[in-house]
Amino acid sequence: MIKQDTVRIRKLPRIQTETLIQNALLIASVLLALVLAATISLTLYNNSKLAGILEESVESELLAACFAARDDIDAELFLSINSEADSFNEQARLEQINEKLRELRDGVGASYIYALKEVEGKYYFIFDTDEEFGTPSYPFFSEYELSPVHEEAFAGRASANVMNVDDRWGSFNTGAIPLLYNGEQIGIVSVDIEDAFVARSHQTATLDAILLVSIMIVTAILLIGLFILLLRRNRKIQSDLFYVANHDAITNLYNRYYLFNYLARWQKSPQSKNAFFALLFIDLDNFKNVNDSAGHDEGDSLLRLISQFLKTYTDSVGDTGCIECMTARIGGDEFLQIVPGLKTPEEIERWARTLLDDFAAHPELQCYVRNYEVGLSVGGALYPTQTTDYDELIRLADIAMYQTKAAGKNNYCLYDTSMGDGPEGIVLSVRKRKR
Repeated sequence: MIKQDTVRIRKLPRIQTETLIQNALLIASVLLALVLAATISLTLYNNSKLAGILEESVESELLAACFAARDDIDAELFLSINSEADSFNEQARLEQINEKLRELRDGVGASYIYALKEVEGKYYFIFDTDEEFGTPSYPFFSEYELSPVHEEAFAGRASANVMNVDDRWGSFNTGAIPLLYNGEQIGIVSVDIEDAFVARSHQTATLDAILLVSIMIVTAILLIGLFILLLRRNRKIQSDLFYVANHDAITNLYNRYYLFNYLARWQKSPQSKNAFFALLFIDLDNFKNVNDSAGHDEGDSLLRLISQFLKTYTDSVGDTGCIECMTARIGGDEFLQIVPGLKTPEEIERWARTLLDDFAAHPELQCYVRNYEVGLSVGGALYPTQTTDYDELIRLADIAMYQTKAAGKNNYCLYDTSMGDGPEGIVLSVRKRKR
């Protein structure tokens, strides 16, 4: 009897221990399932967000490459090509332009850069960086079926989309902008980047999620550690992609995408009610001379110097609290400056004059001024004196900049109502965006 009681007493701790272990395993399993579900949801959310940022980044780069390509295209030559015979007669000049476009293609990592033209309701290649362009297998003036992005460009709107074009050359992310001559659209310029980059990013994100789930099943401890590691990694990637999507790749200034979205948010904020600021539209005079004479690498070096020079002015203002003081690159050789605190034409003129004087005296920029006649054409507009709508404010500054161009360049002009909609025959750089 005593032995049986002893055995029973000895078994009790074992049963209690096993019960505790079972309960602990059950709790651990429930926690593991909850952590697993939360992690999968968060990972899918982050992957979706990263994919969106990546696509915005690719589209921004596509449009930047389109604007750069447009500067290399001879619009008069483009306008003169209306048949295969015209292409054959101008073969030497066409090939010269194609070589410049191929240099740009290799520099920006694109697959193809090309220009299309509509002739009698059909669309034809006039320029193309494909090495077979102009050969029997791919003759000049070949017909092409438009994608939605190209249709948007032929309708007069800059457009870009990822994984948009799927034709006999492959599957591509595509951007396209109108090609203009004397203020009229004569065709479009388009850039293709293989969509494998975006597809690989989606595939990598999916594989990361599968790997994460597998590791969490092995052990809860490793799951938590790996979860923290991957969360930091995703935040780092998200931060990097956010930077790429919102900054210009050459100058590291804010880009058009960031500027327009910032102004749209700011205009709805309480700070916009009592704010005063000037907006300067700055265009680099004779930038094409640098690209044509010294090459795109030298042109990029000049853009970086100009950007550093312009940024020193907005950095000197500091935090005003009403609106961010910034310089942004919005096109090939076009910049916008937001300068808080300027309320009168006299104040904005002093700022612009100082900018132009310091530009002319800048030791690293003087060689470009001397050798290539580089200068700055500046147009200004005041908020809220002239308008309280940021789209309209940019348009007015753009008109004033073109007035400066028309008056001889390398100067400054503040918008006034006598300028109307800008010089006749000029297509403004910044169009009113749909919101």
